[in-house]
Order: sequence, then C-alpha cells, then structure tokens
Amino acid sequence: MIVASLALSACDSAEQRAERHYQAGLQLLKSGDVERALVEFRNVFDLNGRHKDARLTYARVERERGDLQESYSQYLLLVEQYPENQEARFALTEMAIEHRDWAEAERHGREAARLAPDDPLARMFTAILDYREAAEARDRAAGAGPADRAQALLAANPDNPELARIAYHVLIDRALGSIDPASALPWLDRAIALDPQDFDWQMLKLNLLVAGGDKAAAVAHLEAMYATFPGDKSVRDLLIAWYLQDRDLDGAEAFLRRVADDAARGTGATAAKQAQSARLNVVQFLNQMRGRDAARVELDRLIAAAPQNAAYKATRAAMDFESGNRDQAIAALEALLKNAPETEEMHNIKVGLARMLDQTGNSADARARVEEVLKLDPGHVPALKLKAEWLIQEDRPGDAIIALRTALDQDPKDAEILTLMGQAHERDGARDLAGERYAAAIDASNRGVEESLRYAAFLIQDRREDSARTVIDNALRVHPDNLPLRAARAEVLMDLRAWDSATRAVADLRALGTGPAIAAADRLGAKLLLRQQKIDEAMQYLDSLTAGADADRTAVASIVQAQIGAGKLDEARQYVDALLAAAPQDPTLRVLSARLFALADRPDQAERIYRALIAEQPDDLRPFQALYRLLDSTGRAAEAQALLEGALAKAPDHPGLNLMKARALEMAKDWDGAIAVYDRLYAMDSNSTVVANNLASLLSVHRDDAASLERAFDIARRLRGSSEPAFLDTYGWIAYRRGDLAEALAALEPAAAASPDAADLQIHLGMTYAALQRPDDARRVLSAALARVAADDDGPDVTEARKVLAALPANPLP
Repeated sequence: MIVASLALSACDSAEQRAERHYQAGLQLLKSGDVERALVEFRNVFDLNGRHKDARLTYARVERERGDLQESYSQYLLLVEQYPENQEARFALTEMAIEHRDWAEAERHGREAARLAPDDPLARMFTAILDYREAAEARDRAAGAGPADRAQALLAANPDNPELARIAYHVLIDRALGSIDPASALPWLDRAIALDPQDFDWQMLKLNLLVAGGDKAAAVAHLEAMYATFPGDKSVRDLLIAWYLQDRDLDGAEAFLRRVADDAARGTGATAAKQAQSARLNVVQFLNQMRGRDAARVELDRLIAAAPQNAAYKATRAAMDFESGNRDQAIAALEALLKNAPETEEMHNIKVGLARMLDQTGNSADARARVEEVLKLDPGHVPALKLKAEWLIQEDRPGDAIIALRTALDQDPKDAEILTLMGQAHERDGARDLAGERYAAAIDASNRGVEESLRYAAFLIQDRREDSARTVIDNALRVHPDNLPLRAARAEVLMDLRAWDSATRAVADLRALGTGPAIAAADRLGAKLLLRQQKIDEAMQYLDSLTAGADADRTAVASIVQAQIGAGKLDEARQYVDALLAAAPQDPTLRVLSARLFALADRPDQAERIYRALIAEQPDDLRPFQALYRLLDSTGRAAEAQALLEGALAKAPDHPGLNLMKARALEMAKDWDGAIAVYDRLYAMDSNSTVVANNLASLLSVHRDDAASLERAFDIARRLRGSSEPAFLDTYGWIAYRRGDLAEALAALEPAAAASPDAADLQIHLGMTYAALQRPDDARRVLSAALARVAADDDGPDVTEARKVLAALPANPLP
C-alpha cells in the first residue's frame, strides 16, 4: 500500500509539473516569447506525453512559424492518441493538400468530414477528394459534380481563406483540363493573391502566359515573381533568359544592375553578402554576353570601390585562369588565403583554388584543400560537390552519393547537386535512380535548359523517345525560343519517325531568324530528308537554301554517306566535284573527295589529298584517321603504324590518337599494351562509355588476378541495364567471373538475344548456362557459337568454352 501510494503521488506530481510548464508556456506565448514558450511545451511532453492541449498549442504555433514538418508530426502524434480530435484532423488534411500528398489527405480528410459533416471546410475536403478520385480514374463527368460543389462552397464562404485555398486546387485543375486552359488564369490570379508564396501557382500562371503567346504579360509576371522571390536564382535566370530570347542585352544588364542596386541598399552582413553576389552576377553576365574585356572593366571598378573584397579579387583570378594565366591566378588565390580567417568566403575561395590545382594536374594539393574545408565545415556545399565529382571519376559512386546527400541537406533545391547524384547513380548502374535525380534537377531548375537536355539524352539512351519529347516540350514552354531545345525537339521527332511534326519543328527553328538557328534548320532539314531515304530531295533542298557552295558541311557529308551506302558512287563524285568547284580549299569537301577516290580504287589520289590536308591543318584528326585507315587497308601496316607513332610523339595525350593505338594493339593481340593505353585514356576521361567498356572487357578476359577483376567490375557497373548488347555482355561476363551467376544471366541473355551472330556473346551465355547446371541450354548455345569460330582461334574464352562443352554430360537419348 505504501509503494502504491508513493507511485500515485509521483504520478500526480509529474502531471502537476507538466501543467505548470504548460501554463508557463501560455504566458510566454502571450508575451510574444515564442522560443521559450516552445521549450516549456517540450518540458510538458517529457513529463506527460498525452497532454492534449500542450500538443495542440505546440503544433499550432509551429505551423504558424512555418515549420510544417514539425507541426505535421505533432498533429500526427495527437490523432494517434486522440483520433477524434477535429482540429488536428483539419490541420493534417490542409497541410497534406498543400503538399499534394493525396494519400494523407484522403486518410485525414475523410475522417475530418465524418467528425464535422456540416462544417464548410470539411465539405470542401470531401469535394476535392472526390474530384481527385475522378481525375485519377480519368472520368471528367464524375469530376464535374465535386468541382461544382467546390465552386458553390467558395461562393458561400468568400471570407474563409483555408476553404478558398483548397477550392482553387479544384477549380484551376478543371480549367486546365478544359478546351480553354487559359480560363484558369482568373482562378490563378485569385489563388496567387491569397498566397503569393505558392511557387507552383506562380509558375503555372507563367506557363499559361507563355503558351498563350503573351510575352509582355509573361515578362511582367516574371518581374513580379522576382519581387516575390528575390533570392530565387531560378526565377532570376528565367527572367534573364526572356530578355536574351528577345535579344535585349541592355534590358538584361539593366535588370541585373537593378537587382544589385536593390541588394546594396540593405543593411547587415546578410544584405552585404547578397549585394556582393548580385554584383558578381553582373560580371558573369558581361563575361558571357559582352566579352571578357567588359567583364574585367566592371570587376576592376568593383575592386577599386572595395579594395579589401576577397570575392572580387578571387573572381578576377578565375578570369585570369580561364585566359591562360594559370600560374598568376593560382598565386593570387594563394595570396588571398595566406593568414586569412577561416570564414565561409575563404572556404569558397579555397575550393576555387582546388579546382584550379586539379585542372593543372596538382590533384594531391587540390584534394588536400577540399579536405581542409570539410574538416572545418562538413556541410560546405561547394566542397562536397567537388569531392563528389572526384569520387564519381574514381568509380566510387556510393561514396559520392553520401557526400551529395550531405550537400542536399543544406540545399535541397540545388539542381547541380541533383545532377551530380544522377551521374553517381548512372555510374553505379542504377539507371532508375539516375533518371529520378535528373528529373528532380529539372524541377529544381524550373525546367532549365541544360537539365532538360541532359535528361532527354538520358531517356533517348534508354530508347524512351516519347518521354524525352515530353521533357523537351515542357522546357520549351518556359524557354520557347531556345535554339538547343528547338533543335533537340526536331531530332527526337525524327527518332520517333513523326515526319510531319519534325518538318514543322525545323520550320519553327528557322523562324527564330538568327544565323545559328538558320544553319541548324538547314542541317536538320537535310537530315530529315535523309532519314526518310530521300537523297535526291536532300541534295535539292541544300542547293535551294545555300546555292551549294555554302551548304552545311555536316549535311553534305551525310548526303555523300547516303549515296555511298546506296552504291551511287558516280552521283556522289559529281555532287562533291560540283561543290569543290565553288570551294576548292574546303577541308570537309576534300576529305569526302579523297574518300571517294579510295572507294573507286584510286588510293594514290586519296593519299595525296590526305597528306596535303595533314600538312595544312595538323590539328585536324579527320584526314589523319582516313590516311591511317587507307594505309592499313592497302597492306602498308608498317607505314600506318609509323604515321600513328609520329603523331603521338607530337600529341601524346590526344584521345583520338590513343584510341586508334589501343585498337591497333588489340588487333595485334597485344593485350597488355592495349590495356595500358586504355588505362591512360580512362585516366584522362573516365566518362567515356566506350573506353570504360573496352578497358573493363580486356581486364576481365585477359587478366586473371582478383584486383583486375574487381577493377573491371567497378568500371563496368555503369553498363548494367544498358541497351547496347556489347556493353551488357561486358558487365555480364564480369559478373560471371565474380561468381554472381544470376546477375550474369540477367545481362547476358538480352545481350545474346540482340546479337545472335556474335560468337563471343553467345559463348559467354553458354558458359553461364553451364555454370548454372543447365547442360541442355549450354550445349545448344556453345555448339552453335563455336561453329562460327575459326578452328585455330585460341583465345582464352574460346579455349575455355571448348573445354566446358566437352565436359558437359552426354545428351540423353530421346
């Protein structure tokens, strides 16, 4: 009895202390001391976790302060303890709708409607949930009733902002799905007036204005958006892009200067930092649009006005570095950092110095600088980005992703971080995750051009041209006159064989009216005709556009290639000769002429042209490669080799020359030599999928040590899930060698199916069948594959396959 009494007394004491903390919190709230009030409420929870009023108040205050995640979690805990609590259900539903979390909105909204069936807001919950259900079922008729209810509730409750905010979701969506999407604009204006900070509504209005062709209204809206979101880089970049699309450099510069002047009027450290950033944006714009000299003049003016400003001096050093004055730039940054305090600005400069050091080959010092920064500031975003880039290049995507997650915690909407994460996942062979990150980068950049083009190219690699088209079309709604996007749209339409749409896309490109746009339209117009096998029409098309002599050389080369493929060598000769008559010194036409001489069995004339071009333009690899192939194919292998070695002596790091040497060594079965050259190429650029595939393949086939096999696996992970049979085969064979037979089979079966006549791919599949104890499949595949192999082929795979086939159990009698 004594123990029970003491326990009860202690319980009462805890509840009483909790109540005192709660009352103290209320008093602090009343006096405006929110932070201390929240501390008191947390003290309540430590003593009495079921104190309903304290939990409600705490959740309500956090929501008012904008900490929606904390507020949501507190309301969620409350409904777990008190499922009938109406305030919590309503708040959870509203927040779920704001974040477009329809599963949570359904869960709490239906319960809120059950608790308060006559409450207008609860009835609005039901309307939007019914509308969403119909929309997901694509039943417009079923959605009409809920939308009408939402509009009637809004009319009956004009002074209820919570109800109005939800109603606008329904009414805007219904208008967008109608035959007149622009009818959503009045609803959007009301929604934006209610909540100007809703970025999605602001962007939706911009997209509608762009789609309607009202450029003046679109620019005005962008100006208003920038006033609402003054620190948002994506909005600033969109507005500048609009000025540039109208070729209004003065307007873009004036806008950037206005932003900088506005920022300079602020007070305090944060305002000074924003002003400095805005001034540097002007410098960057001048550098890109008006040239380095104009940017340097602006930068010198800034430094004269603020001679102690390290960021301006660091920017000048970066410009010196880009101009080729690398030692001077590095020395300038090192001088800035000498005895400098460890501030964020100095950390940024240190990362900039690390990039310079890395580009000049001093990777050890570069990495040391980055580690110095991260030791003092583990969340420093520029340092984490640079470290992640290095980790990706080193085939350590997992470590890169860890670093990038830390960076993303600091800046969840950084498109560059998301892009790097996509590259890390892609290097790891996780293409689904890579695609998700690339798509997220598009959202973070508000359909940025680079991000959209990168994701579209990624989708095309996976043969998802329809999705790529959607990505490009969405980006064009924001950047309607962007040349790379317009050109990419025409290309993807050709891939889809949508000839009429592609024709219109080329016409739209030409309508931009600029020199680069017209040149791109010429090239793509010819390509469109060639893709439809209309060779003669393509020639006439180019002649009609440019009178022949000035024809786009890429298009001309495509036409000649098509004629060669069709066996029309005489027609190709006449075509090239006619163009050469007007432009006899054109290097592209001369290369094409030499190639035609070689195909016509006139190698001497071809050789003379190639050697003349090499003497005139030693940096142009095309005639060199063509001459090398000509010599090699005409039984002059020693001369070809001497030509290659001579070129490599002059340019030992030239990627194209090294790739030619590696392939020559492969042909000579000098596997170690080929591996060494591919190693050099991979060190120079580990992004090359071809180099990665060839190096990993040689390591897995011609090396037996465990370290080489593991390195081959690290390199080849990116090939997992590839649509290229040879790449899949490389990855699958490495998986086989590592004993992961299920993974090997998943890669080798589609590779072999796509290349039924490739003996090496079939051998790898047959060996995997044998290892999986599938003798019938192994015998069938290996027998057919080895029948295609020369009797004297003693390659390691072929030799092993013969042994495996001989060791298979005898085929049972039928």
